[in-house]
Order: sequence, then C-alpha cells, then structure tokens
Amino acid sequence: MPITATEASRLSRRTGLAEDQFCSKDESGIRRLLNNQQTKACVFLATTSDLPTAPGICSVYDSRPLGCRTYPVILDEKDLAILDELCPHTSEFDEPSEDDGHRLLNLESKLQQ
Repeated sequence: MPITATEASRLSRRTGLAEDQFCSKDESGIRRLLNNQQTKACVFLATTSDLPTAPGICSVYDSRPLGCRTYPVILDEKDLAILDELCPHTSEFDEPSEDDGHRLLNLESKLQQ
C-alpha cells in the first residue's frame, strides 16, 4: 500500500516506530507499507495467519492511510476508479464514483512528494 510522507510521519508518531520499521521506498521514491514476514499481511494487521482470507484487525485503524481507507477502490490503467478484483470482498462495496477517482488521483500526486 503506498503512503505519503505525511501519513508515514503520522504513523511513526502514533506507533513509536521508525519509518523503516513499517515502510520502504521503491525505486520511484514512493513509500509503501511493509508486510509482516510471517503472515505476509500488512505490518499493522493484527493476525497470526498467513491465509489471504484470515481475519485480522488493523492496529492503526484511526490513523490508517487514505489508500487503506478507500480500498478496494483503486485506479485502473485509464485512471478510472474501479473495485480491485483481487479483493475477496468486492461484492460488499458500491461501485466507485467519479469522486473516488478524483480522490485517488489526488493521492497519487501526493505520493511523489
């Protein structure tokens, strides 16, 4: 999950962890949340299972990044908001709106900062 510098700073203050303990920068300089090596899930997902459908609770729910708040809405290759077909719960969500697309495009521009 990509996160902005502001979100990384907020998560660091909230958790007391250094940024490099929960995110890394890719070759484009975009910060991405790390996955737990044992569970293969987000480092902030409280779970003990490595099954993709395993239950878990977000330990930073009140401070979670915008990408987490909007998921499973993502942008397709044409920058249109769609539901991520990899999410097993898409049937529980409404179809994305144009506003959802604008919000994600705005987030995408902030990721480069």
